[in-house]
Amino acid sequence: MNKKLVRRFPLVIVACAVFFLFINFVMQTRVAARPDALEDGVERLAKKAAALPHERRMSLLWTNHSALSDERVERLRAAFATQMEVAQVRFVQGEAVPALRVAIEQTPSQIVFSATVPAEGGTGVAIEEVARTSLGIDANPGNKVRLDRELLWRQETKILSAALPAAGEDGVRRLAVLAEDALRIYSGGPENWKLEYTKPLPGPRLASRSARGQFLVAEESNRRVGILLPGRRCEASVADESAIACANVQAEWPAGRLMALPSCGTQTWWLKSNSADWASEDRLLLRSAGAGKDSLPATEMSVSGPVISISAADSAGSATVVTRDLRSGNYEVYRIALACGD
Repeated sequence: MNKKLVRRFPLVIVACAVFFLFINFVMQTRVAARPDALEDGVERLAKKAAALPHERRMSLLWTNHSALSDERVERLRAAFATQMEVAQVRFVQGEAVPALRVAIEQTPSQIVFSATVPAEGGTGVAIEEVARTSLGIDANPGNKVRLDRELLWRQETKILSAALPAAGEDGVRRLAVLAEDALRIYSGGPENWKLEYTKPLPGPRLASRSARGQFLVAEESNRRVGILLPGRRCEASVADESAIACANVQAEWPAGRLMALPSCGTQTWWLKSNSADWASEDRLLLRSAGAGKDSLPATEMSVSGPVISISAADSAGSATVVTRDLRSGNYEVYRIALACGD
């Protein structure tokens, strides 16, 4: 046997081991850096803003038009303020001083921070962008999902919740609409819904200003729905005229809708609303079920008013969403469905 080859073989093993350790270190470093990408972005923005001409005393105002959570935005605001204070910029509250305004916007590929800095005789603007891919978003562009919508129902009076159970053995499609005083069951379809049953809600009438209700629908049941009301849980049939039965319970209100679409992969998703302000337009956000609340959504959909409720629809890949259109004042019911591709 060639002794030189014998000596070289261990050296090859050592070299390969060092190489793989290096690659693992680099990958771990990149993964660890991802959560700091936004903080790094606002710190760079602060340095740019501090370099512009500015007033000596200012207030700090933030506007968030992205899907970042309020908690995450507050941490970013604190990081920005800290960096500005390092640059000897002083922020004050409760005084009539010019405002330094920071806005957060979201594009399909970027999170965009902009700072409008007041100065004597004018203003300056600083902009910083952070790629969504650096935050772990769109990491698998070949397996994207989107949200599609279908308008099911519209009315002027308040809707607390709505549900679209799967069609029964008779093949009839039914829509359950929960109002302040009654449950109404319609059959047919979006173009020709017909009222089948009106079932008064038992017990005291809900206070109009604080009226709240939520459907709880088991996907394996297309004949019955649960109704969550303040302090009560009710059961109702959507296939006959039987009365609603309620019991006094304290139950946790669902925060959104868990969805899945096997044709798009094994991933499960949470559909939730941004819930920023009941008097402003809202967004439906779709996040991976395993992602944290600070993670950016995989996709989103704007709606023309606040989201009132999110309930089950006729499949695991769909949801029934009630919104209030701020322009018309109407309450609208949509079927929101997962779909594959851009």
